[in-house]
Amino acid sequence: MKLGFGLGINQRAENLESMSGFSIDGLSGLVAWYPFNTGQTVDSGALAEWIDASGNGHKLTNTSETNKRPTYESGRINFGNVTNSFMDIGGTVVPNTAPHTIFLCVELSITSSTVFSTFLAGSNTQNGGHGFTFGTLSGQTNQLWQWIIDGTTGDNDFTSVSGTGQLQNDTKTIIQLVYGGGTGAGDTSCVISTDANGGSLTQCVSSTEANADADTYQLAAVGLNHSGFFPKGYIDEIVIFNRKLSVTECSDVRADIKARNSMT
Repeated sequence: MKLGFGLGINQRAENLESMSGFSIDGLSGLVAWYPFNTGQTVDSGALAEWIDASGNGHKLTNTSETNKRPTYESGRINFGNVTNSFMDIGGTVVPNTAPHTIFLCVELSITSSTVFSTFLAGSNTQNGGHGFTFGTLSGQTNQLWQWIIDGTTGDNDFTSVSGTGQLQNDTKTIIQLVYGGGTGAGDTSCVISTDANGGSLTQCVSSTEANADADTYQLAAVGLNHSGFFPKGYIDEIVIFNRKLSVTECSDVRADIKARNSMT
């Protein structure tokens, strides 16, 4: 039996706006948005569907391996309870331009061993391709970030171990990735930052990525990828834009996410 939880999509404009009147879907370039506790369908305690609140039809589903659906917990989506859990991103390529900005609201249990989590992937099974991965390394106090647009050997991917902007154990955190698109777009900057509950925005990775071929970041799944990496905790919200947002726009989006996810 399926039960609908969260707000109806036709109610979100009224309910998801912050006190300032700002709403994420008022910004141009929004291609996919999965707000906290909104548009979710639950089947036997697992997430069966998460509607794309951007209106672009990129709903999250998993009909191929229903035993690998993440767990639903009062509006929160827990990928850590089910091994290799994932959700497929429906519709066309997300995003559909080389520049992009991504926001994830997550809460992970940080370990001292080697553990990797793929938040977004080009496929839940395919080798190579696109992905955004976070991890911890045994014996390391730093944390590893990986961002790949064009396979594992292209000129627009990096793996960086960072001691700043680290995710704290079991703490809600907004992860922000802003990419200028590369040489074709005239902006090779790629910056990953974190904004933890009760804290402030901290840059953890800054890279220059040429992307000479103007490859698009083609996402197809949340969670499991070809290497078997999947989130080891909660993903409460995802927002994806097909352009580089300004500093002010990013701040507004984070504030909106914080208000909806009971963060300060």
